[in-house]
Amino acid sequence: MTDLEFLFDFSSPNCYALVKELKAFCTKKGMGLKYSPIFLGGMFKLTEDAPLPKGSLEYNYMTRNLERFSKIVNIPFKFSHERFPINSLKALRGFYYARELGKEDEYIGRVFEASWAEDEDITQVAVLAKIVDSLGINREEYFASIEKDEVKQRLRQDTQSAFERGVFGAPSVFVSKELFWGTPGEILWNLCHLG
Repeated sequence: MTDLEFLFDFSSPNCYALVKELKAFCTKKGMGLKYSPIFLGGMFKLTEDAPLPKGSLEYNYMTRNLERFSKIVNIPFKFSHERFPINSLKALRGFYYARELGKEDEYIGRVFEASWAEDEDITQVAVLAKIVDSLGINREEYFASIEKDEVKQRLRQDTQSAFERGVFGAPSVFVSKELFWGTPGEILWNLCHLG
């Protein structure tokens, strides 16, 4: 098998529930794991779609399914209905700086945990500052980086490029040119049954 590409947004609880299992899957299969951020808010504009409406049958099922899956894979999970959908722009832009420092894996883990395990509001500067401090990342340089025009443009371009490759939401996973999308359980089932 070739390497696996994980297209994610911190605003997606399904991405949080999947990331640890994807890492374990790649380790077991001897595959590399590439992280590719996309901004779901921008993707929804491109696809003329929207987040699930709160209180809808599908929304209620999604939250219940995530609770079940989180217990199965033994990760803490807290769904903040008040803050959903989450504006993840700053955290996503910060990913690029963490990657430059070789800390992308740790950064992704901490941001997802803060948002979906610890019920922290990742739209807040104080929360992001606490995350980068815990990773030994210079907070002034981090916050300066996420305001750079080239970083903003990079996230827009990565989202556009993903859309042009057939991506319409997150989590999405590519193995070679094969796209997988769905709940964490669906994606893992499909990956485990690849030829």
